[in-house]
Amino acid sequence: MGFRPRPWPTAIAVVGIAILIGLGTWQLHRKVWKETLLATIAARTEAPPVPLPAKIAAPATWTFRRVTAAGRFDNDHAFWLYGRTQDGKAGIHLLVPMVREGAPTVLVDRGFVPFADGSNLAPFAKIDGPTEVEGVARTPEPGGVFTPASRPDDNIWYAVDPAAMGARIGAALMPVYVAAVPSGGAGWPAGTGGTESLGIRNEHLNYAIFWYSMAAALAVIYVLSSRSRRA
Repeated sequence: MGFRPRPWPTAIAVVGIAILIGLGTWQLHRKVWKETLLATIAARTEAPPVPLPAKIAAPATWTFRRVTAAGRFDNDHAFWLYGRTQDGKAGIHLLVPMVREGAPTVLVDRGFVPFADGSNLAPFAKIDGPTEVEGVARTPEPGGVFTPASRPDDNIWYAVDPAAMGARIGAALMPVYVAAVPSGGAGWPAGTGGTESLGIRNEHLNYAIFWYSMAAALAVIYVLSSRSRRA
């Protein structure tokens, strides 16, 4: 048996192996990034809550920080954030503007409300008068490629959009919103602010191993296919 590589298979194998190794290395970099993100989230969500300031110049430095906000809920201009589930139930997240004295209005994600019958929501409690909420500050995340477009005229939203939501109610909203932490009580809305990080998975090491394994398999196939039997 002899090793007789051919030009085109060799070129294809080299390019393919390089791409697969690159994908594996990229996943290792993503692993480090994800571990840093999870550590940041853990540190911020476990720290004592601080009052949400009137101005935030760098929203990213506030995301996942535990905060408190005081004011009055504008229940007449609540927003319904669709495409949410909890414990197998479909529903919405109820976002209510909180009007604060001496500070811009901030959106508060009061939590999950399920659909009780068709598109009808289960009864949920409204909060009237001055109140204070504790939650986790979040920066709005743009929807993905498959996220439906929001329909503001029907109060159907699929992503938090402070600019568009503020335009609907005629108020400038804070660049972050507050996801209320679970209150421990029964009924709806059910706060979820303290559980966001639980849904962030870190599978990058497994992905890296997969891509490196594919590179090794391709190398073996190339070597075996390039061997020829001598006369």
